[in-house]
Amino acid sequence: MPEIRVLQLVTSFLRFKGDDSFNHKYMQLLSEKNVSIDVVVPHDRDNSLGFEVIDNIRIHRFQYFFPKSLQRIAYHGGVAFNLANSWVARLQFPFFMLSFFAKAILNTRGKDILHAQWIPSGLVAVAIKKLTGKPVVLWIHRMVHSNFVTKALNKFVLENCDYVAFNSSYTMKKAQAIANMNAFGIVAPSIDLNLFKQTPKPGIRRKLGISSKQKMLFSAGRFVEKKGFPYLIEAMKHVKTRDAVCVIAGYGPEEEKLKQLVKERGLEKKITFVERIPNADVPLWLNEADVVVIPSIVDSKGETETLGIFAIEATACAKPVIVSQVGGLVDVVKNGFNGFLVKQKSPIELAEKIDFIFKSPAKLKKIGQNARTRCEQNFSWHYAVKKTLKIYRSLS
Repeated sequence: MPEIRVLQLVTSFLRFKGDDSFNHKYMQLLSEKNVSIDVVVPHDRDNSLGFEVIDNIRIHRFQYFFPKSLQRIAYHGGVAFNLANSWVARLQFPFFMLSFFAKAILNTRGKDILHAQWIPSGLVAVAIKKLTGKPVVLWIHRMVHSNFVTKALNKFVLENCDYVAFNSSYTMKKAQAIANMNAFGIVAPSIDLNLFKQTPKPGIRRKLGISSKQKMLFSAGRFVEKKGFPYLIEAMKHVKTRDAVCVIAGYGPEEEKLKQLVKERGLEKKITFVERIPNADVPLWLNEADVVVIPSIVDSKGETETLGIFAIEATACAKPVIVSQVGGLVDVVKNGFNGFLVKQKSPIELAEKIDFIFKSPAKLKKIGQNARTRCEQNFSWHYAVKKTLKIYRSLS
């Protein structure tokens, strides 16, 4: 097969050798499948290089504001977060888009396909397509069309791409509601199954004062409304399994509110909070748990989980998961097979499922085995790369 030359347009990637990026493994595996990859990505405000080659991936970084230290759009919370919370970022956005387009057009020559991730990157890719005729693949992880302008922009970008890949059926349905796309399907972001796997328990329980005989529930995420942690706390009030305890890891604006709720319900001995866990340590904590709970909800702004990477990580570690039946979580969990789906905002149903799964150790083990199997079949980066290659070949 001839080499396929792809220009990836993204808003975050490796800032330096040794940095962490969710799509690094994906691009690295693509580069091993006769795909030549160049990446156009914004500079961080720190001292990242303008050009760098990491794992056969050529990275072209663009500066969008001077001095570089004042750049406020990319990284450090992400583009969407920064635009929502910083007027400086909003003022810089036109410069960001112009710089993105200029860097991308300079690196388009000789490429077969433009592959953008997220709508702003897609807008740049579509503009270049209008000038050059290069086919565009767009990978969408989240759809936001809260007003007429964003809805019209989304529709324009989606309908002018040659193929749109979505992270979940939830995100795909939101796009289908506003746009008539040329071709589309699901390519789920995946995880490194060599990192997330079943291992012996590392002894973290002892540091928390949790014995090996106790049943440990584990949950993690930002302490924000859509994560639904108050409903997990309320559920622990109704859990009948006497030796069940819950560990919640995270950080965010609702932290004090959640800790106060635990005190009000008299659950200090049942629920333990730990600080944000480094990404490299997440597999250790997952392997320490018996069951992982993700009580997410659709929040007051209509936001929810568009997929649920934490649920995928848990199943990769062969852990049964109990999740709310919202957003993209329904793509991860097959009810009764690798975990359980429960109604959102239902502490009673959540408590019943926790008690049910702990009543049968054999069933608990079987569901854990199923979780790993389903993860290998649907959420491996190798599987995502295989689907991407099929898309590339159909266009090139």
